[in-house]
Amino acid sequence: MEPYWDLIERIVKEADLVLEILDARLISLSRNDRVEELIKEHDKPVIFVINKSDLISKKMLKKQMVDFREEIKGYKGEVVFVSSRNNRTMKILLYNIKKVFKQYGKTKLEKEDKSQHRIAKGGIVVGVLGYPNVGKSSIINALAHKSKTKVSKKPGTTHGIHWIKATKDIKLIDSPGVIPLRKEDELRYGLIGARDSEQLQNPTAIAQGLIKLFLKENKNKLEEFYKIEIKSDDVDTIVNMISQKKGHLLKGGIPDENRTHIAIVRDWQHGKLKL
Repeated sequence: MEPYWDLIERIVKEADLVLEILDARLISLSRNDRVEELIKEHDKPVIFVINKSDLISKKMLKKQMVDFREEIKGYKGEVVFVSSRNNRTMKILLYNIKKVFKQYGKTKLEKEDKSQHRIAKGGIVVGVLGYPNVGKSSIINALAHKSKTKVSKKPGTTHGIHWIKATKDIKLIDSPGVIPLRKEDELRYGLIGARDSEQLQNPTAIAQGLIKLFLKENKNKLEEFYKIEIKSDDVDTIVNMISQKKGHLLKGGIPDENRTHIAIVRDWQHGKLKL
């Protein structure tokens, strides 16, 4: 893990500001404590980019945002809601990048005067970080007009850092790697989609976690999507109902629970099952 975290720190240090890409459906789970520690340590402004906002109801998003806004009070920056499919939200993100840079961006040219702000036309360097599948690549593509015009790697930086031209004023720093999760943190892997449903060692725990989430937050959405009527909060019973509805059956009509667990996780990860 150490070489990778050295690379992440290099991105944070070289950026004028950082975009932390988060999943609107599970904002807290898609945050990375270590990345945010580095942002604070190097005193960098940050834009929390809440992606996939089209995959969650306004009511559910608003509910999450109450705690989230309280938790990020110590950070310099903004919160921006986007969908990589909506070009208007990308324009809003670009506007906020310039706004945050103008407010907090510090010069790298005058080392003696760290308080001096750099002129925006000199180029704004933006580090883009986030777990896999939160939409980091799609946001980079959208900001760069899907061209991914690569700027030459900056001399002296860690191998693997890519510079991408978004606009004439804005350059993005991206890494081909992904922020590592701990092996024991597979529940988070599955819920935020950081690992494909087929690769999960325990899809049962993820699927059950999702069902419990819907039972707590929006049972009707689960019923509507799978065309079932939930009369009990027993997770196994609900899985069996979904198995029957999908035709996931073994010999003798026994529900194929493992196949159904994987299907539930896949439906969530692909944005079909929405809160």
